[in-house]
Amino acid sequence: MVNIEKIGDITEVKFEIIRKINFLVGDQLLTKLQKTLETPNVKILINMEHIQFLDSSGFASFLTILKTINTNHGQLVLYNLSETAYELFKVLQLHNLFKIANSKDNALKSFK
Repeated sequence: MVNIEKIGDITEVKFEIIRKINFLVGDQLLTKLQKTLETPNVKILINMEHIQFLDSSGFASFLTILKTINTNHGQLVLYNLSETAYELFKVLQLHNLFKIANSKDNALKSFK
């Protein structure tokens, strides 16, 4: 399940019971965030706490989210990545493309 909550002007995404982001989860995420992503200057946090694996379609969903947010001058921060998930981002050289924080507090502080 993908849950979305508001923290003031920030949208937070949390995954419950999900350990792997694949096409189905990525598609659900994009559908739930569609209106939010189109909002100018949107700020989105994604809590990756329980995620252990992302397949290519999962990464494609994250790249789509990032591209849409950047187009609308928004910001995206991923936080609480497991060591395994972070290694996947590093292998694909995406750790330099995405803003990644180690905690929710640091993620919130990273918004301009």
